[in-house]
Amino acid sequence: MRRALIFIALGIILLGITGWILLPNVRSDILERIPFLNRTPANVTLTYWGLWEPREVMQPLIDQYQTENPHITIEYVARDPKTHYDVVNSRIGSEGGPDIVRLHATWVPFMNSLLASAPTKVLTTKDFASEFFPVNQQFLVSNDKVYGVPLEVDGIALLYNKDLFAQEGITVPPETWTQFRDYASRLTRSNTQGTIIQSGAAMGYGASIDYSADIIALMLAQNGVSFADFQGKVTFDKTLSAVGSNLGEEALKFYRLFSNQEKSWDPSMGNSTQAFAQGKVAMVFLPSHRIHEILNASSSFRIGVAKVPQLPSPTGTIIPTYWANYWVESVASASQHTEEAWKFLRWLSLKEQLATLYRTESTIRAFGEPYSRIDMETSLSSELYTGPYAAQGQGYTSWYIASKGFNSTLNDPIEAAIVEMLDATALNDNAAGELSTAASKVQKVLDALTKE
Repeated sequence: MRRALIFIALGIILLGITGWILLPNVRSDILERIPFLNRTPANVTLTYWGLWEPREVMQPLIDQYQTENPHITIEYVARDPKTHYDVVNSRIGSEGGPDIVRLHATWVPFMNSLLASAPTKVLTTKDFASEFFPVNQQFLVSNDKVYGVPLEVDGIALLYNKDLFAQEGITVPPETWTQFRDYASRLTRSNTQGTIIQSGAAMGYGASIDYSADIIALMLAQNGVSFADFQGKVTFDKTLSAVGSNLGEEALKFYRLFSNQEKSWDPSMGNSTQAFAQGKVAMVFLPSHRIHEILNASSSFRIGVAKVPQLPSPTGTIIPTYWANYWVESVASASQHTEEAWKFLRWLSLKEQLATLYRTESTIRAFGEPYSRIDMETSLSSELYTGPYAAQGQGYTSWYIASKGFNSTLNDPIEAAIVEMLDATALNDNAAGELSTAASKVQKVLDALTKE
């Protein structure tokens, strides 16, 4: 009997060794299942390049993870967003580059070759789809692999001056663009020379209006415009309705109304966000993180935040559509510890950790980043500033039009093309021509990146 037990033990050991040699992908599984073959994990150091969050925000969660995983050390560095892309692009595949890095979601499809996809035992595409808002599928999933995980979701929402609303007897934010147009007209004030002294809405122009590219992209999306076809050809200037009208042209002409008919804004008012902070504009569209700038300006009025207005269909129904502009965490393929990096990101993106992150962020500023998870969508419903952004989660869509993306080869030139289109259209009545010109410019940007 004793001899038989010895042979059985030797057989198990030989089986484990054979699996170790012939099946390297299951080594860790074998070690987990055969305790006497297990060994102490080697020490691993992960370099994490973040952006907006200082070390004091990230360190408590890092400390918790390191306590639970003593062999892991995570070194977090908050980098300058304005130079971040250039540094990442030059160092992500070389020695001294990051293991984990924050990227704009729109960068991910063009950087897949430099990124490590999530191991399926850490995060599957099925789990990803069930846990995070649908917009994340657009950029972060390719060929049934996950290349990034969102710790937040953001986009443009409507910010409005409650005091100016009250003076005009307006008690609720606009839900449709028809209401928005009416509000913009009622809230605009001009002097005897016809100069705007109070803007109803920062709309109708390009360069003077922060996130104007995102605003028109939202309108294009709501109007049913297709931004590109399956071959990657830009189509936002060519999408036609069932009756043959150009949907992109319709959206651009509507946007132009605010500069030529409603005349609710003029570039002479300066930057739209600053003008709003000074109480000179009733309505603007901004992502959540720009609200801090307004609060820090010690604005004396009450700020309201609401979901963006919607475009009713011909039948009167509304399919909620919102425009996302957000950042994600990815793992560099050049990292020597891709699995360990992904395990940390998976843990960091769980509900408990995101709630902790939000609370910690809220200790150093007015509020944290809106949650990226579907099961946390209603968690911020009572939050004055972030609630509307989270409520937009299920209806977010996006494309490569992303203001303030800080990428000189992608976001910046595309934003510039759209902004130029808006300003040119405000000065002339050639929406079709300006839309076509902008589409050609955007196509050149995407073609250049595809050829790299």
